[in-house]
Amino acid sequence: MSGPEEPSLSGLKILVAEDESVIAYDLMSALERFGCEVLGPVKRVEEVVSIVRASRIDGALLDVNLRGRRIFDVLPSVLARGVKVVLTSGYAETLFPSEYRSLPRLSKPFDERSLRRVCAENFASRRAD
Repeated sequence: MSGPEEPSLSGLKILVAEDESVIAYDLMSALERFGCEVLGPVKRVEEVVSIVRASRIDGALLDVNLRGRRIFDVLPSVLARGVKVVLTSGYAETLFPSEYRSLPRLSKPFDERSLRRVCAENFASRRAD
């Protein structure tokens, strides 16, 4: 639940890229409880770029490894479109290319409180018009 000082997440359009079904379901269910509109789950790196090009979104929760392919291959295209990104991963950020280590990150396994906090901090000010 959101407290009085936390920004509302209601109406935010969030892309979820996650190839593990249980994790994708948990992410989507929590985001929907927060009032977000969820796009996905996307299970392939190529689909991330397609959705970002075709949709106006407020943010993206991107798993670092989708079906054996790293999200870093398409991250420049996503970031160039002004999309706020939070990387989701169980990997240590030291394994990320150095240019992406400063991006916000949600460690797996995550809890709902951490998910809400990272979404509020990174997506709440990016509402689509």
